[in-house]
Amino acid sequence: MQSQLNPPIVHIVGRKGSGKTALIVDLIRTLSARGYRVAGVRHSPHTHSVDAAGTDTETFKKAGAVGSALITANETDIFFPAIGWEEKCAPVRCAFYNCHLILVEGGLQNSREKIEVIPAGEKPLCAGDVNLRAVVSPDYRAYGLPSFRPDEADRLCVFIEEHYIKAAISGAIMAGGRSRRLGVNKAFLQIQGRPVIERVLETMSSLVSPVRIITNSPGEYQYLGAEVAADIRPGCGPLSGIHTALSLSPTEYVLVVSCDLPLLTADSLRPLLSEYPGFDITMYKHTLFEPLCAIYRRTCLPALEELIDHGEYRIIDLFPALTAKIIRVENTEAFQNINTQEDYERVLKKTEKSL
Repeated sequence: MQSQLNPPIVHIVGRKGSGKTALIVDLIRTLSARGYRVAGVRHSPHTHSVDAAGTDTETFKKAGAVGSALITANETDIFFPAIGWEEKCAPVRCAFYNCHLILVEGGLQNSREKIEVIPAGEKPLCAGDVNLRAVVSPDYRAYGLPSFRPDEADRLCVFIEEHYIKAAISGAIMAGGRSRRLGVNKAFLQIQGRPVIERVLETMSSLVSPVRIITNSPGEYQYLGAEVAADIRPGCGPLSGIHTALSLSPTEYVLVVSCDLPLLTADSLRPLLSEYPGFDITMYKHTLFEPLCAIYRRTCLPALEELIDHGEYRIIDLFPALTAKIIRVENTEAFQNINTQEDYERVLKKTEKSL
């Protein structure tokens, strides 16, 4: 069952002829160009039957089917009777489970997240509505709410991205502590005059928020200003950190990254951020899997706890019980970690070349 938090639904509302459709087209085009999958839905306030008498779908309904669907050469139409607003939205969320966002045209009375399009010289329909989040108008400005002109689709997309898309995912940096092979805490190894952990935190923070550091020596990381948490169930290797990150997460998805990936960049993480909706795990694979540069969903928690309860600590053992999206990559530079002095020297040489 899909969580009600995923994907978010934003309603574009307003009077007939206000420009709702044109705005949604602009938003879909702009957000899609940024790598997001966006679904568009038209809501009709009228009560009507979509099935003509004598059609198969009408026959199915008469036989007692709770819903029906029509598959044609290029689309699927789903007919699902519902009374409450959440009932109406549920099949939409299910059908578009792998989208970052659903934009609905209409739904003035019942929708929770509204952006109203207001024509020039008109007053808003949703004045005083606690669910109104922004307005789009050439001349109207709502007190205390963001206001956008119709030609500011880019600005409105930034608002939607920050408040809805990025709000679905946070970050967690796995900082286990001292490396036995290095003899020091590799999170604080210096790369171009900065500790590795600072580079990783900066990269993560440019994409998701908040970012929490998972460590069993929290005092060492307080200066960074990020949230810090110790393992809830320590002693289970990386599973302990992933379990803690998901257990404490304020979001449905968590981008999990090891603290010792100094060559990690925002560009190297964007394929994960484009593909994660709807999957329990989204992970890179080359010759090996990269479980500490991956996105996990809170739906992983029962399977994680079962493995920990039985003393099984391999991340790959999560796969049979969960849905995983595997992204194959050829360039492995971003996953170059630091386990030995030789690894450290290799990374130093690469970063020196980039100066």
